[in-house]
Amino acid sequence: MASFDEVMVQLVKRPAQHAKFLNTLSLLEYIGARKILKSQEASTITGEILGHAAEEIRHAQTFKKLALKMSEGLLETYQDEHLLAGVGARQYIQAIDQGVAAKLKVPHAALNYLLTTLLIEERANRIYPGYDLILTECGFPSALKAIVREENTHLHDVRAALQHMDNQLIQSLDELRVFEAGLFSRFMDQVLQAIH
Repeated sequence: MASFDEVMVQLVKRPAQHAKFLNTLSLLEYIGARKILKSQEASTITGEILGHAAEEIRHAQTFKKLALKMSEGLLETYQDEHLLAGVGARQYIQAIDQGVAAKLKVPHAALNYLLTTLLIEERANRIYPGYDLILTECGFPSALKAIVREENTHLHDVRAALQHMDNQLIQSLDELRVFEAGLFSRFMDQVLQAIH
């Protein structure tokens, strides 16, 4: 199972593929924003949820701009040839959402949104700070500072919201975290295979 650090060691040596990976991260942030909006009924969307979706779109744009700079403007879309392990990225984020829904057994849009977001924000908070340092070394200083700050805020907000949920599933978060970690490792394996 490949780790994010192993993938980064390979990517920094290959700018063209690194640019595609940045575009893939842009895609993931974009999918996240769409999932936020699709998971909510119009009658339940709060300013906080809209703010979260808007920030995810801004994160997608930040990664897209980096991908465009690193690729000299070539990676304009999310077509598969503009991505690195794009299929794996889509599978990763869809599987988290579907896995949380399966755990819930009874549909509960608000809790599904919170638990899925928690898992994804925890992952972002583990990898983005170190990735920001790597991008600085690649000539993009502090490219992810705002994203790191906002993801940390999202994580805090989601944890606070989950404290108000009366559901036994929240007690089994460790199992969901192991599930997400396996999915992320599989995605990193796919990225590593795409590099070679």
